[in-house]
Order: sequence, then structure tokens, then C-alpha cells
Amino acid sequence: MKRDILYVDDEMENLVVFQATFEDYFNIVTASSGQAALDLLEQHVFPVVIADQRMPKMSGAELFEIMRRKYPHTKRVMLTGYADSRAMLSAINQGQVFYFVKKPWEQDEVFSILLRAIEAYDMSLSNIALQDRLVASDRCAMLGRSAARLAHEMGNQLCMLPLLELIEDEYSDKQDLVQMAGFARGTYERLVQIVDEVKAFVRFEHQQVVTQPLALAEVVHELLEFLRFERTLDVEQLEVAIEGEPWVRANRVKLQQVLINLLKNAAFAIKEKPDGRIRLSLARRGELVEIVVADNGCGMSPQVAEQIWEPFFTTKGEQGTGLGLEVSKSIVEGHGGTIACESSNGAGATFTIRLPALESPPTPTALAAPSIVAATTPLGASPTVNFR
Repeated sequence: MKRDILYVDDEMENLVVFQATFEDYFNIVTASSGQAALDLLEQHVFPVVIADQRMPKMSGAELFEIMRRKYPHTKRVMLTGYADSRAMLSAINQGQVFYFVKKPWEQDEVFSILLRAIEAYDMSLSNIALQDRLVASDRCAMLGRSAARLAHEMGNQLCMLPLLELIEDEYSDKQDLVQMAGFARGTYERLVQIVDEVKAFVRFEHQQVVTQPLALAEVVHELLEFLRFERTLDVEQLEVAIEGEPWVRANRVKLQQVLINLLKNAAFAIKEKPDGRIRLSLARRGELVEIVVADNGCGMSPQVAEQIWEPFFTTKGEQGTGLGLEVSKSIVEGHGGTIACESSNGAGATFTIRLPALESPPTPTALAAPSIVAATTPLGASPTVNFR
């Protein structure tokens, strides 16, 4: 595939000759002034720019100085018909010129220089990508060490089960206390599972995900009861719509982990809107079950929407880790499903999860028989109901 080269010269004859000489090897784009070249650079990426030194209004050295600041990776090649050492030094010092060619130039020489310049450009981009991966690796290593310490301390604090059992035994006639103890027991079990997963992750062990047939309506209602005590989510702003009785084979804790993350993200998106709303809907669509979390919050630009699945990318500043959606995507895909996002600035966001549906409600025997689907690590028409 031909690579793009931008050639800048104020003399039309030179532009025509250069383009005719190299058009069989490169896509030659021409500009008759430094400003015209800058306008083209705003619209298109050029690995190499080759320019004449002496041009009216903006010299080649001045053009390259601007490019050095705005397009540091683009390689710059200078052409001149004058043996002006000061101009050469200025071009080299100010514009960090890749190569200096004297006129009249030789085709073979310029061709070789352009090839080397393109190779140097590609190498610089590869180095940047490598640096980014190294930074991410360092952050992952730090996260792993922190996670190990956190898991250890959390495990030390998870000692409330005897207290919950005492409440259930001694105050069995007080339904409010028993219900609260049930919520606490569910939270305890989720935390134990998460701690175990973190420990397995930092030890490079594979944690197998145990799945079983689940009625999604039951999973969601259980989650909503838990979210009554989540301060970052105002349940008055949450609407739930369940269509039919969709069933899936999944891990209850993992699925709730994904939904909690999506709902908390939606709550963050609408926190500045007095009329902010979140809608959680479930429905079966053919062989799939759709879980949709939508909000009317701030939304995202297309560029941000493309990056939200990347580790450590966050729009929450110091309030976010940038891992929630990446982990959620891993969990959904580990269940054989997909997750997608549709959003635009000021128009809210809609996250859609699609999971394989069970053909029919399972038998009691099937309900009692969990299965193991995959080895993963954490770092993987009913009426509308207004939840109050």
C-alpha cells in the first residue's frame, strides 16, 4: 500500500516534477505554502513532510518548527538550493529535521531518504504503543499488589456470619431484623466470593465460574432490595420493566456485579440532572435475553464511547478506577453474551446486555444442579414497575 507524502514548495514547476517522479511509489500530496501545508495536516496524517527552505511568508524551517510542536512524530525533510549554513542550522535546531537535501536532488537519494523517514515514523509510533503497554503493565502490577493487600484485610474483617445467625435464631419473630440479616448474609456471601477471586487472580490461579438456571426477574428484585441501602443510587429515579419471565444460565453474584456497576454508572451520569431517570428493563428476544440499562444523563462523545471498555479509562476522575466496564464486559462474554453501548453528548447512554436464553423454565432437578462454564478471572408483557 502506498504511503502518504506531503511536498511543500512555492514553485508550481517543482511541485509537478516531484509528484510525477514519485507518484508510482507514494501518494504525493502537494502544498504551495507553509500555511496550506498546515491546513492539510489538520485534516490528514502524513508520515513524512518534505519542504523547500526558501518560501515567502513562511520558510521551511518555520513550518517545521510549528510541526515539531503540533505533529512531533511526523518526519521532516528539508530541500534547499542554497548553501546557507545558518539556514541549515536553524532548520535542524528549531525543526528537528530528519534529513537535509540540497538541490538539485537525485531521485534515488530522495527515494531512499523517504523510505527511511517512513520507517522511522512507524518505529516512533511502535515505541509509543510499547510505552503505553509498559505503563499499563506497571499499573496492573501496582493494582495487583494493592488488591492482594485489600483482599487480605477484607478477609480479616468478614467475621459477621455468627452475628447474623444469632439474629436469625434469637429474633426470628421480628421480621424486619430477619430481613435485614438476610440482606447482610447475601452481601457477606458476595464479598467472600469477590475476595476469593482477587486472591486467585494475584496468585495467577484460574477461578471457575459456577452457573445455574436463573429467573432474571428474581435476580433483579433481589438486587433492588440490596440497592435500597446504596447511597450513590436514588431508587426514586429508578424504573424497572420486566417483560415475561426470562431465564438464563448464569452466576448470580457475577450477574448482579455487572448490573450494580451499570446502575451506579448511570446514577453518576444523572447526578446533575433534577429530572434524571434510569430505566432497567428485561425481555426475551428470540433466542436471547436482553438486559437494558438506560439513563437520560450527560451521555458521551463517540470518541469516549469507543474507549470505555479499555482498562483504566474513566470519565469520573479520581472517583473512578476505569476497571468497572472492562470487568463487566469480561463477565458477560464469559457467560457467552455480549454488551454494547449507545450514547451521544447530552442524550444519555444505553447499555444492552444479550445473553443466551433458556428455552423454558428448568425443572426442579435442573435448578439444583449448578454447572461450571468457564475459567475466568475478575481482571472477565408485564406492566412497568416503578421501584420505590
